[in-house]
Amino acid sequence: MRKHELCAILNVAEDDTELGVLTKKRPIASLPFACRYRIIDFNLSNIAHADAKSAAIFIADSGRSLYDHIRSGKCWDLDSYGGGIFTFSQNRHKKALYEAASRKGDFYEDHLAFLTRSKANYVFVAGSKIIANLDLVDVIKKHETTPCEIVRIYKEVPKAEVINRPKERLFTINDSGKITNVVEEGRVTIDTETALLDMNMSVLKVHTLIDIIKRAEADNLNEDITDIINHYLLDYCVNSYEYKGYLANIESVKDYYNANIGMLNEENFNELFHNQLPVITKTQSGVPTYFSENADINLSQFATGCEVYGTVEESLIFRKVNIHEGAKIKNSIIMQGSRIGAGAIIEYAILDKNVVVEPGVRIIGTRDNPIVIGKDITVHAYFWNI
Repeated sequence: MRKHELCAILNVAEDDTELGVLTKKRPIASLPFACRYRIIDFNLSNIAHADAKSAAIFIADSGRSLYDHIRSGKCWDLDSYGGGIFTFSQNRHKKALYEAASRKGDFYEDHLAFLTRSKANYVFVAGSKIIANLDLVDVIKKHETTPCEIVRIYKEVPKAEVINRPKERLFTINDSGKITNVVEEGRVTIDTETALLDMNMSVLKVHTLIDIIKRAEADNLNEDITDIINHYLLDYCVNSYEYKGYLANIESVKDYYNANIGMLNEENFNELFHNQLPVITKTQSGVPTYFSENADINLSQFATGCEVYGTVEESLIFRKVNIHEGAKIKNSIIMQGSRIGAGAIIEYAILDKNVVVEPGVRIIGTRDNPIVIGKDITVHAYFWNI
């Protein structure tokens, strides 16, 4: 594919209420994953491997955590002359202002300016909740062989993965691969053992997306870009593209916990990270993790810069975590800069960045309901014994 034929719009303004304190100060896209990555790394890697020239990121609130991670976009080769990463924050506030004032006509001016100036032929539009390693070059090749205006990406999943998840959208696809119907889970009975899950990812011509935006403006529909595509989707000819790799869908704390813990499964890890398209992230220089002679480690992942004197079992330990002697961590996610005091016991928990757990504290959740400790919190021995 010709370099710079593709641009991208990433919607980082999705509802994140079910993730609680994990997204209090960051969007879903900024959440750490698998010890060294951020969730946005996957879509940025997807477009980098397709030689995209530019990307626009629309953020619900503050973009500080994303700015710190992405910087100029150099890691993904998005800092070239005439291209780059363009960020648009406070979109939730903008939407509220437009609704309050019944304002019409220019809600999508940033989208239109980006698309016009990109000079790209195709645009990849995606949300921020899906973790997938996607070959966009192959998706575009499929688009070039079809008369349809849009190619929409889906994955066939066991129906248990979508039952009781009312935000999920499911496809009906005919024998020629065209999407003929879209329904939300719960509004139709799933009679088969699998369902065709919409990944909320589209590839379409830039002029087609501009047409959709103009229709939304005419209808006074001020929504996220992914939502207006969904709104008008079946008014267009939509071809399907089946994604067959590893997928995680981060809607809730439980989803986030299971996706991270799932990386301890060698098959999942290899399917996501060890294929022909490497996942790119911002490089971090750090010293190797130190394990004392008394450390007891079983089936766990560690980033660099940790000091481990205690027991860690089936857990993910991010950068610069200090685990003191006698501490026991099991089935948990411990993020960057946290310190676990001597004799503390942590099971089925997520500790955000820079959490301090004092000696002797017990934090014990369950697989279905992991306990989450927010960023920069100190868990005192006299207060916490969960």
